[in-house]
Amino acid sequence: MLLVVNGSDKSRKPKKAIHSISVSVFAHATENESKVLAALRLIVPEHVSVDRLPVSGHFGNPMIILTARTEKASETRHIIGAIKKKLPKDELMELREEIPQHLSQRCTLVMKFDKQAAARGFLRQGKEDPIVLRAKIAAYPARVETATRITRDLFDDA
Repeated sequence: MLLVVNGSDKSRKPKKAIHSISVSVFAHATENESKVLAALRLIVPEHVSVDRLPVSGHFGNPMIILTARTEKASETRHIIGAIKKKLPKDELMELREEIPQHLSQRCTLVMKFDKQAAARGFLRQGKEDPIVLRAKIAAYPARVETATRITRDLFDDA
């Protein structure tokens, strides 16, 4: 569940744990764009729109950046749920333990997944040519320590 109550006062109204999630991936000219989109869809639901931005790579080669972004709580729950369900338990526990290293000073959680594994239907962490997820954690006050606690709570029942 992506609702949290900050503080111990149970009468306070619950707040969203995530403000927004953005997921992006590069589709290189040598790759099948529909397969790269399918890899992105491994964690992003079908009803979330994906923007397509043609760009030139470092050596002038054509590339497409596919990006999905949402602020809707139901969609952010779906994305986090997909990660919890599809990422191997050992990697999920490792990710949970390493959350402080995945958080920016602005309370943005950054996770990277192996695009090639995702294209084959498997979610794995990866750094080489990854699918990149950025989740803006709703931390009040906006401190890494607060965001760490909230993010660990998101992955607690994994």
